[in-house]
Amino acid sequence: MSSMQAPPAPVVPPPAAPRPEVGPRTYIPSGRLAALMPEARRRSTTIGAYLSLMTDKRSVLPKVILLINLRHAPTYLMPLLSGWMLTMLAQTPALALHWLPWVVLMTVGMMLVNVAVTLPQRLLLAQQRRALTASLRRGLMRRIHRLSFAFHDRSQVGKLQDKFTGDVGKLEAMSGFLFEVLIMQGFALVMMVGILAYKQPWLLLLMLVAVPLNLLIYRVFWKPIRAQHETLRKAESSFNAFLFEALSGVRVTRSHAVEEHAEERLSGFANSVAAKGYYLDKLHAFFNSVAWASSNLMNTAVFATGVWLCAHHMIKIGDLLVISAYFSQLSASIDSFLNSLPTLASAHSALTSLGELFEIDDHEDDQGKERLATLRGEIAIRDAHFCYPNSANHSLNGIDLDVPAGTSVALVGASGSGKSTLASVILGFYKPLAGQVLIDGHDLQEIDRRSIRRHVGVVSQDVMLFHDTVLGNIAWGDPLPDAGRAERAARQANAHDFIMAMPDGYGHLLGDRGIGLSGGQRQRLAIARALYRDPKLLILDEATSALDLESERVVQQALETLMQGRTTVIIAHRLSTVRNADRIVMLEAGTVVESGTFNELMAARGAFFQLANGQLF
Repeated sequence: MSSMQAPPAPVVPPPAAPRPEVGPRTYIPSGRLAALMPEARRRSTTIGAYLSLMTDKRSVLPKVILLINLRHAPTYLMPLLSGWMLTMLAQTPALALHWLPWVVLMTVGMMLVNVAVTLPQRLLLAQQRRALTASLRRGLMRRIHRLSFAFHDRSQVGKLQDKFTGDVGKLEAMSGFLFEVLIMQGFALVMMVGILAYKQPWLLLLMLVAVPLNLLIYRVFWKPIRAQHETLRKAESSFNAFLFEALSGVRVTRSHAVEEHAEERLSGFANSVAAKGYYLDKLHAFFNSVAWASSNLMNTAVFATGVWLCAHHMIKIGDLLVISAYFSQLSASIDSFLNSLPTLASAHSALTSLGELFEIDDHEDDQGKERLATLRGEIAIRDAHFCYPNSANHSLNGIDLDVPAGTSVALVGASGSGKSTLASVILGFYKPLAGQVLIDGHDLQEIDRRSIRRHVGVVSQDVMLFHDTVLGNIAWGDPLPDAGRAERAARQANAHDFIMAMPDGYGHLLGDRGIGLSGGQRQRLAIARALYRDPKLLILDEATSALDLESERVVQQALETLMQGRTTVIIAHRLSTVRNADRIVMLEAGTVVESGTFNELMAARGAFFQLANGQLF
């Protein structure tokens, strides 16, 4: 059944990229994350990688540095004031009493400054951390939406979900390390080294021993800790993947009374996480013990040296206090760096995981392609071949099909004959290995497929309803739902009456996946959603196959309303669904074996006749 060639729909140039929707202090426009994440992953250090993700808001660093130094002024100055007062007390008690009120006032002043700057500094860090996390998650979802369906076919939802929670959470912890440890302790280290060099330059020789010793400890433990964090991340990801499947399938599990099997499998994943986590905890404990012992040995050496110098009148007793206090703080700063090694290793593992997702070369690349401004819905398929990855058999073998705009075609055949695959190829979810798919005369691979899908409505057997109001589900994707338009769509879909019987009508909040609604009610809401979109092309994939006869009758009436004036591709087994189609196409092993109207195919007494007698009736 051929169609007349109509002129192609007008094509408009792709619009300029929209400006990203950003809230206060949002750091990464989600569209740029695909470029930033691989770049970050290639950085030689985890800190450098994290800073590259802050590319749009590095101006926050000077503000934070200023506030941190004001906040820690007491840390820098209190040992000097205390040492000075102690020396005066030992030499001239009266002079010490004279200066005591001024020292107290200065101390109180520094404390007040500390209180005044602590809140804005922590709020600034919190804004940076939360905004970065939010933009990372949005960028991840944008990336996942653009990966091919071949990728999603082989991926576990739980592992993808873990990237949004576990991996992004580990990167969020890097903010605390960067600002609270690296910057704060780094400046403290510089200040105190300078003061020690002024007081006793030769004591810096001890630093020449302490720093290499701690760097050696860091070097020895970094690789095993980093490797074990990666091992633990993979184990946790596998656990989360199975947990998602177990929670999604709890009804199936309990229906078949196989709870023990599910619990045993979950226990296996949980034990694996526990074992790998315990080994990592042992590494951390040993590392922390070695770092603590090294730090305290150096502190003891400095204090003993200071006491010896003071006993021989080479330094004053106040200087002993200053030297001991600053070296203790120096050791604490080095300890902070070393104790943050697990945070760095965890962030490195998270960057590796997220970077892998962004480096997958398996995505829908429609950038810069022409967009269809309107759609008539004419479909033409020319010698299409398709084979799923890792499959030995082709799902489509030289399909040729013409569907004129505004007409309906029903795809029938046994399971595995290629019906759903053909519908997915029409939507551009999969690219044919050979041949062409033309929409309104345009090759689907040469245009922006999202511009096509905006004019498509899909109603399938497995209806996806969201945890949202009835209005939100019907108008899904519309940021400003039109209540009147939604009601008209619901009336046409025979859904208005049961919606109004709900406690809050169109404002009623549906449960997860529409729990509490019958199969027919869920299907009618899906039809109302399609009507709200006013699509030019419809895909009905087994839309009534799971319904009882009465529900099917009501849904079929709604489908007939939905199909009027629209190009419709119907995938079905039931006779009632296909018999009124303008054309029926019989598929076997990915090829068209028969094509015609219902009466023509029944009169031919061929493959469709046999299928109708064996399944449809």
